[in-house]
Formats: sequence, structure tokens, C-alpha cells
Amino acid sequence: MIVRFVDRREELELLERLCSGDRAHLVVVYGRRRVGKTRLLLELLRRRRGLYFYVPRGGPETILEELSRSVEREFFKGFRFASFHAFLEYIASRMEQGFVVVIDEFQRLAEVEGALSLLQRFWDERLSRTRSALILAGSAVGAVVRVALRGDAPLYGRRTAVLKLEPLGFAGVLEWFEGLDPVEAVKLYGIFGGTPAYLELVDERKSPEENAVELVLSRRGPLHEEPVYLLMEELRAPARYMDILGAIAQGRTTLSEIASATGLRRENATTYLSYLELLGLIERERPLLGRGRARYTLRDPFFAFWFRFVWPHAGALEAGLEREVWASEAESFNAYLGWVFERVAREFVAHAAKAGELPLKPSALGSWWSGGEEIDIVALSPREGAALLAEVKWSDLSYREARRVLERLAEKAAGLSVGEKVYGLIARSVEGKGELRRAGYAVYELSDVCALLRR
Repeated sequence: MIVRFVDRREELELLERLCSGDRAHLVVVYGRRRVGKTRLLLELLRRRRGLYFYVPRGGPETILEELSRSVEREFFKGFRFASFHAFLEYIASRMEQGFVVVIDEFQRLAEVEGALSLLQRFWDERLSRTRSALILAGSAVGAVVRVALRGDAPLYGRRTAVLKLEPLGFAGVLEWFEGLDPVEAVKLYGIFGGTPAYLELVDERKSPEENAVELVLSRRGPLHEEPVYLLMEELRAPARYMDILGAIAQGRTTLSEIASATGLRRENATTYLSYLELLGLIERERPLLGRGRARYTLRDPFFAFWFRFVWPHAGALEAGLEREVWASEAESFNAYLGWVFERVAREFVAHAAKAGELPLKPSALGSWWSGGEEIDIVALSPREGAALLAEVKWSDLSYREARRVLERLAEKAAGLSVGEKVYGLIARSVEGKGELRRAGYAVYELSDVCALLRR
């Protein structure tokens, strides 16, 4: 399957810059499976003279056979590297000629005795003296950290750049589905997140809901068990981790709530949560102002969707009742989209800040909560002594409703010491938007969000 090349301009520019330097670079590119690493690297090699190698699962003979196959046509049919040392001799000679070399799923070399130590030696003695780049890519995040990023890793201290590839944001989804209705785009983002291989499966002739039923909820759908497979690739015993992800998806976001829901002791829960953070599946947030309790959230909308709408209904879905399950969850899905739209709104504020289209120039972005009160978006500009405080509503608001939301926001923010306060509202649509803006409020509709992100 060929995945479209969308919204990876910054990453590609970084890699091209490294490959154009006057010294050698050892670059580690990593991120979970199907996020688009291989597509990015093949795009780089389309623009740069280079070689691509893939490391399969298996023993030394299987790996050498695959590495040999990549260069077989350069030599003769049936050519095989006699050893991993011979393979490294070959890539050293090519890098000395200016070739960029990519080794995909390099972390699997750890299964071959002495392979990473030999790669380290070759880097020290030969590869680091070239004017080219060796790019090591991997999708088992924990394994990549162990062999290349941690302090005791074989390749630690030798890398010159690290690029962690994340799923696309909402802006990437808009670029992918060009011309799609904004509400439908939010729904698709809420269901599939920004993983390119998932977006490639979407049938644009069908509604987001129909795609959700056929691709995710149905036991025959290609994404029905995707989180399970990903966790099995990273973890020997994923059951506890799935319990934790399920608890967070159901709204248990503090450490004590997660421990209680999963039956774990707090100290054990902390260990599991730390590893899920390392894998990039969750994030730990603190309020941008004050000292409220930390809370955990799922980073990827696809995982949030799966653990909210698939995981709790495993029995019914296995029985082929996916349409019945979806019908019963219609109201819950709309409420879930409120959480999704908050993520979209935060992405919008970050892009608007970069584009200079906010009433201030913030250097910190987050949320605020204390007790039972919460402000969805807080954008601080300490240099200006000002803050943008905004509420996010997945609703079509009348003028009166919008005024009420903004007045309530001012009440919640009354005790916050942030200097000048600019109050804002981001909603699906807002009646009287122009009048509210003239009154000094920063008001944006979904159409404004999409217009800026599409730029």
C-alpha cells in the first residue's frame, strides 16, 4: 500500500539539511508502526542518492538474505553477504562515495549477537569520517530507546540527530481529505487520528460513522484489533496496560482514579503510566496556572476512540453486533467529539500564534483546572503580561449562548493572576461572531480553524 506523503515538510527539510552537510550524521528516526516513517525516508531517497535496507524479523541468515536482496542487482543474481561485517564494509564504501544509507527496523539487529557492537565500531572507525548520513529507523519505540537513546545504549552518544515521528495533526487530516466538510473532518480525525496507514483505509464515499463501523468496530475490520497488535509488539504482557488505557478513555484521569479502576497500587500504576508515556500513547498534564492535580490523557484520537467504543463492547462486537453497538453509542460519540474538538482548537491556537494571528504572542499553551472549574485553553505571554483564556464548544451557539459562555469564563478566570486577560471562544459556529469580536472577544468558528490550518 502506497501512503500519501502529507504534512511532513519540517521533518523532510531537517533530514535533507543533515544529508547536505559537510560531515557525517548518525540519525535515529523512530515512532510507532504505520505512522509513516518508511514513506518519509523513501521520499528523502527519491531526492537524494541513497540506499534503503529493511531488517526483517528472524535470525542472522534471514536478515543477511534480506539485506543482500536490496543490492543483488548491483552484483549478480543470488548474491549474498557472507557476514554482517561484509554488509557494513559495503555500506561504508557507499557512504564514502556520498550515498545516504537508511536501515529500517534497525532495532532488530539487537537480536543478532554482536551486530550493534560491530555497527558501533564501524561508525567510530569509518562511517563517522565520511560526509554522508546513516539513518537508523525503528517502530518498536521501547526497543529503539534501549539500543540507541538510553544512556547505556550501544549507540548512545554517537547519534547526531533524533527525529520522533508522530501521527499527523488535524491540519494533516485536512490536507489528506482536501475539500472535505469541516464537521466530517473532525469526525474522521476523532475516529482515525492522524496515522497515515489508517487514513489510507478510509472510503471517502462513505460517512465517517460508516467507516468507523466497517473498519474499526466490525470484527472483520482491518483496525478492529490494531491497538492490541501494537501493544503486543511493544510489551510482553499488555493486559495491565490495556486496563489503564481503558480507564483513561472512560474518564479516570488522575493517578488515584486510574489505580482504583484497575486495582493497582499507586506505585505500580505510576510505573505502568511512565512506560505508556515513553511509548507516546498518553501524556501527563498539569494546569498551566496554579497547583491542580496532574491528569493523564490519551494522545492519539484513534486510541481514545478504540478504548471508548470498541474495548468495552468486545463481546457484542465479536458476535457481529457492530451496528447495534454503534446505534447505542450515537449520543456518546457526539460528546466524545467535544474532547476531540478541544485538541483541534489547541492545535489551531498554536498555529495561529506562529502565524501572528492572535491578539498576543504566547510562549506557553495549555489548560487550567482547579476544584470543579476548568478553562479549556490558556495561552500565556509573560513578556506582554497577558493571557488568552478560551472555552471550546462542539456546538452551534446563538449570540445569547455565546455571551453566556464568555461571561461564565470571566467568572472562572477572576482569581487568576495573569495580567491582561483576553477572553475567547472557539465553537462549531457562533451567531453574531463579528459583533462579539468588536466587543473585544477572540471568537473563532470551525470554519476559521480549518481555513487557517489549511494554509
